[in-house]
Amino acid sequence: MERIKKLKSVILIIILLLMTGCNVNYNVTINEDLSVLENVNIKETDEFYNIRYRNTKVNALEDVLELHLDQLKEHNYQYKLVDNDNNPYILLNKKYQNIDNYLNNSLLFNDFFDEIKYQKKDNIIKIETEGFNRCEEDNPERFYVDKLTIGIKCPYKVINHNAIRVDEKRNIYYYEIDSTTEDFKILLEFDVTKKHNPYIKEIIMIIVLTIISIGMWIFVIINKKKKN
Repeated sequence: MERIKKLKSVILIIILLLMTGCNVNYNVTINEDLSVLENVNIKETDEFYNIRYRNTKVNALEDVLELHLDQLKEHNYQYKLVDNDNNPYILLNKKYQNIDNYLNNSLLFNDFFDEIKYQKKDNIIKIETEGFNRCEEDNPERFYVDKLTIGIKCPYKVINHNAIRVDEKRNIYYYEIDSTTEDFKILLEFDVTKKHNPYIKEIIMIIVLTIISIGMWIFVIINKKKKN
């Protein structure tokens, strides 16, 4: 992990350094086999293009991407520049064999936090971070990002977390960082023996209504018999 922290010219960090005020969506998908897919979506504001470039938006991002193709390839990142109705963005993704491998080799995660804890005890997996790094604009060794949204999708039942919001249907846990964030940590704990069921509330409601209906039906039958 220390070796990863010392890589000062990593593609993602450099891109974010160049993109002052950029908005980043950082999505992590944990699969049922506990492999991990890391997906990073980097967008820029009009202010960025107006100040730093006098070219088209797509060409501006192409210039940034071109500078770092060697690093992307070296670290086995898949990369793509997408032109979405003149609102281009850079898409980076990488797959890891397991959670431990991801936490030890994810470039962005290791730059954000001083310590990343991974615990597996029986059926329970716990991911926890400590020491959030508030990155400054004028520090050339760190990156600056105006807004970062982290989404962690888990196929299993989460038993403990500190996410600011949750997509209960898709079981995605969201964390947000902006320029005012002073302290930040991630906590996510889940049980690998219990798969997430997006319809659990509906199932419980159906069961409850069924029990109530049966109870009312029995009540009516008993009352009829008493009257007879």
